[in-house]
Amino acid sequence: MKPWTTSLLLVALPGGVTLSTQYKPDHALRIDVESTLKMESTVEMLRDGQASDRGGGGMSWETLRKEVHVDKVVEAKDGKPTKVHRSFEKVSGKTSSSRGGASDLESPLDGVTLEIKRGGDKVEVSAVEGKTPDAKCLEGHRPEIFLDGLLPEGDVKVDSSWDLEGEAIKRALRLDVVQALYPPAEREEPSGQEGGGRGRGGRMGGGAGAEFLQHADWKGKGKLVATDKDVDGKTCAVVELKIEASGDLPEPDIGGRRGGRSYDPETGAVSATRSTYEITLEGKLVFAIKEQRPVSLELEGTAKTDTARESQRDEHTFKIHAATEGQLTFKVGVSEEAAKAEK
Repeated sequence: MKPWTTSLLLVALPGGVTLSTQYKPDHALRIDVESTLKMESTVEMLRDGQASDRGGGGMSWETLRKEVHVDKVVEAKDGKPTKVHRSFEKVSGKTSSSRGGASDLESPLDGVTLEIKRGGDKVEVSAVEGKTPDAKCLEGHRPEIFLDGLLPEGDVKVDSSWDLEGEAIKRALRLDVVQALYPPAEREEPSGQEGGGRGRGGRMGGGAGAEFLQHADWKGKGKLVATDKDVDGKTCAVVELKIEASGDLPEPDIGGRRGGRSYDPETGAVSATRSTYEITLEGKLVFAIKEQRPVSLELEGTAKTDTARESQRDEHTFKIHAATEGQLTFKVGVSEEAAKAEK
């Protein structure tokens, strides 16, 4: 895979603006995040070329996540944060499906304050307030605001554009820490199955059916379209964003794989599976020029997955086609917060 780098496509001319978050000690920002994923699937099954009612039909589901945290800069160097206290005031969510009802998403980071320290390329994370979470919940956090990777390097003028790194997009969508915010729950083994602990489906993340977003090979572009937008008395720059991802999803591991084919020891079926995905997002990032910080991000778009499986058992051939399509929205608000004195 060719890496995507943040680089200007048009040379910045004199009179441009700098869109770079500046960090100062005792400065605090409140960041509100809300994302929704609504999907609907249809499934068709053929047995020896004839339609079968087994495994057919479809379903719909929705995942909603909400996160509110306050970042207080404790230490900074050259405008970059070296120590931040991130207080998670709210981390919650809900999933629902047409077949399984609704359930709440809970997070062990809800009410917890993390201390995030950067020394060069090394980042250390520890809990300093609230209940100490599992070590997995401390992984992936960075002291910088997660929107910084969408901003360009250097001065830019209106109509300048730049490429976005895939990892920067994942961070902006909070996909790099979704497993930390919503640790996957263990699935129960089916009755009578040996081994205990987990079923063949393994672990589930914060919302069933959304795992393909984490596997996606993201790419995108940003374009500065205005530098004079007024937002609550602040002069802001507006960046248009176009983000996309497409490709193949990892094959499911059913009792082991052999050269792209899966073998299920329970049924004796040998199957070949191919799953693909396609995601497109568009929106705007607003940046306060004088205050040198992001103000908001709004993205919306579509997501699709397509899975085709062919299996053979005894003298029969089975084909299953599952198509899933839906809407994805992602919203972020950033506001000033009065920094509290350290204890």
